[in-house]
Amino acid sequence: MEHIAETGGIVTGFHIGEQCIDCMCGTRLMKIDKCSGKMILQKTVFDKEGLSRKLAADGEQIFVYDFCTLYCINQRDYELLGKWQLGNDLSSDICGITVDDDTIYCSIRNGKVITLDRQSYQKKEFIVSESSMWSVKTYGSFLVCGTVEGKLLLLDKKNLSVIKQLVLGKKNIGDLYIDGETLYAAGHDGKLFKISLQNFEVEILARNVHKKMFFCAGMFEDMLITVSYPCSEIAFWEKDTLEKVKVMNTPLKLSGCTWIEGSFMYLSSRNILGIDRIDLSSDVK
Repeated sequence: MEHIAETGGIVTGFHIGEQCIDCMCGTRLMKIDKCSGKMILQKTVFDKEGLSRKLAADGEQIFVYDFCTLYCINQRDYELLGKWQLGNDLSSDICGITVDDDTIYCSIRNGKVITLDRQSYQKKEFIVSESSMWSVKTYGSFLVCGTVEGKLLLLDKKNLSVIKQLVLGKKNIGDLYIDGETLYAAGHDGKLFKISLQNFEVEILARNVHKKMFFCAGMFEDMLITVSYPCSEIAFWEKDTLEKVKVMNTPLKLSGCTWIEGSFMYLSSRNILGIDRIDLSSDVK
């Protein structure tokens, strides 16, 4: 593992672009050259520091949610394009976010989804579920959501109505990863599901994946990679069979972010002051 970006603080979210890394640290957004590690741009965007902020980006805009507040930021120069208060307290905070070309989708605690048009910023609200949804992804003309009650929902983007649902268990489906027509779902009960999106059926289930909460980081070659920050573990699984290939133990703490690009995995965590990088082509052997 190598330290490729020094920020002087904990990075709570980042996005890997073609040439640059955009990351959050304290009250600032920072743009770092991916090859040299040099700081290109930094700007104070937030009023106070916070470790709970989450970041998503699409190459043009950065979307950050913090408790009940949503920020939309120009990814080139960090100009604030909009800021919205979508809730008021712990019963209405933002739990997850995803975007497509036209719309920002925010899942709100207790089963609501709020959408914002990316041109007009017109806001709409929908009641989708009886429980909160921490994980939400776009899939063509659909949204896929995991609920804290262990359900997987397929929603029509047009009206956010539930088309199909799948009961995966009784624990939170905390993370989703889509690879073509296959969905991988991480449960807080230690289960990892491989699901056909065409049939919306479970194909394979792996148990006891990690002893504590974990995320699906992405793909390397023919393997799915999962990361458990509380366990300080990175695990590799055959993507077709979910057979375990290898587990790497690396110092991590509580929570963080991952990004896989080619043979490199980028990592931030509570114990890293910046961003580290692992060369999977050599470390996985």
